Amino acid sequence: MRNGLQERYRIAVDLGLALGVRQGEVLGLAEEDFDFRAEVVHIRRQLRWDGKGRPYFCLPKGRKTRDVPLPPNLARRVRLHFQLFPPVECTLPWRNPETPATELEERQRKPITVRLVLSTSHGLRINPGTWNERSWKPALVAAGVLRQVGEKAESYGSRVRLHPVYERSRPDMFHVLRHTFASVQLEAGESIVSVATWLGHSSPKVTLDYHAHFMPGAGKRGLAAMDTWLV
Repeated sequence: MRNGLQERYRIAVDLGLALGVRQGEVLGLAEEDFDFRAEVVHIRRQLRWDGKGRPYFCLPKGRKTRDVPLPPNLARRVRLHFQLFPPVECTLPWRNPETPATELEERQRKPITVRLVLSTSHGLRINPGTWNERSWKPALVAAGVLRQVGEKAESYGSRVRLHPVYERSRPDMFHVLRHTFASVQLEAGESIVSVATWLGHSSPKVTLDYHAHFMPGAGKRGLAAMDTWLV
């Protein structure tokens, strides 16, 4: 599926898979969020779009920032991506794209400037709705995961273009990479507390509710440890 994406977008799969980040957090990642020396990635913002199609930055879901370990092979891929597709400077309002009505709102919504890791071929920030339809879903089709079920016509002035229509499959959208991250970490025996922190969950209970079935050794290691006390 990764190979079905344009080369400039393939790093999105690597980031979602290796960091467990949400789509908006991936699209909001900046060059300065990568601390290669400390081997961590700072998840400090997400890129959102309001109902009027206006982009803005805001805190990650739950209004919490967090740090996620940076695997060496991901660091290598990110550095290569920076060489091939240099980060693009982007300035957007913080928290809310509406024009401030008070001094407090003006301070709260003061625009910030970051160098985005992911951008379009025109050097613009990515609209997730457009990207899902024109990049993600076609890649899923190429991998045999999703089916195209028809076409729809859209008018552009005097021109009419046909666009593919895909079956609805929420489990195959970008969020599946986050679930994969969690399952791999838990199956490897990583601490549920650590995984919850990296995912940005409010508590380990949330992580357990979604991913406990990915802990095949749960209970067995503790049982074996206790058994040694009774030898």
